[in-house]
Amino acid sequence: MPRITVFIVAAFALVLATAGASAQSVEDFYRGRTVSLIMGTGPGGSYDLYGRLIAQHLPRFIPGNPNIVVEHMPGAGGATAGNYIFGPAPQDGSKILLAHALPLIEKLQPQGIRFDSRKFKWLGAYDQISQVLAIWSTAPGTTISDLKARDLVLGTMGRSHLSYQWAAMLKEALDGKFRLISGYPTGGDLNLAMERGEISGWVIAWENLIGGNASWLKEKKVVIPVVFTLSRMPELPDVPTLIELSQGEAREIAGFLAAGTPHARALALGPNVPEDRARALRAAFDAMVRDPAFLEDATRRSLAISPRTAQDVQALTEKITGASPAFVDKVKAAVGATD
Repeated sequence: MPRITVFIVAAFALVLATAGASAQSVEDFYRGRTVSLIMGTGPGGSYDLYGRLIAQHLPRFIPGNPNIVVEHMPGAGGATAGNYIFGPAPQDGSKILLAHALPLIEKLQPQGIRFDSRKFKWLGAYDQISQVLAIWSTAPGTTISDLKARDLVLGTMGRSHLSYQWAAMLKEALDGKFRLISGYPTGGDLNLAMERGEISGWVIAWENLIGGNASWLKEKKVVIPVVFTLSRMPELPDVPTLIELSQGEAREIAGFLAAGTPHARALALGPNVPEDRARALRAAFDAMVRDPAFLEDATRRSLAISPRTAQDVQALTEKITGASPAFVDKVKAAVGATD
């Protein structure tokens, strides 16, 4: 067979295969399939708690009712998982990202970032991450005054992770004397280090406490002197926010960081996932976060649900990624995110 004929036949076969794939319905694609929920941290923390809740309930609302499994891909404060979903992951809707604060990571720690947060196909956010400073009750100090004056040690994950950035911002705002030790792989490792007395405390997700370590609160094993939210938490009405403790430019920076917290409780697809599958998954997500059985199960697991739509998450993405270089430089300096 002449070479040109072989080429034409091969090209025609490719066109037919592509047409067949595009003609496949969303329901046909997902029926009998296993979908992976990819999270950028290891087992044992708040992401794991939410991930298993979502993996149990989301399949009921996806056409074809696929099975969903949780996969852990820790590294770079969630950026490793973000890079994977954006690039080498199959762009067919079989991989869903349980996101970290990726727009903030992209702006503050761009080294090694191979994603554009604006181009993720966001499904929505199921809550906003509420992080608090938990200090072990037997640490050398547990108050704001102690953080200003004593040589306490706070543990963190990587420098691109909110556990580090919030702690660094707190140190800047208070002119604190405490030290930061980064590099712990997961929240579970930090919890263990705090229990052992290796660190005084760390910036932990509220759900990590109430979902996995509720006894710490009940038995007063931890003290919470500050929270990192836009406003005071209803569960901790007497505990000030970092925004309250900050002045001037530091207050503006704290507000910028807090605006990124919904992304740390969001779901996203890669940029080239077919739009019909993205629409179906957005609709499934919206239905799940309104579903009484899902909400009841979340309450039973002590997991807060305060959803935002895909459009809301996209708007926040645009706001963060659109910050001026001069302001971003100020934020980087405040949170220790050096280039």
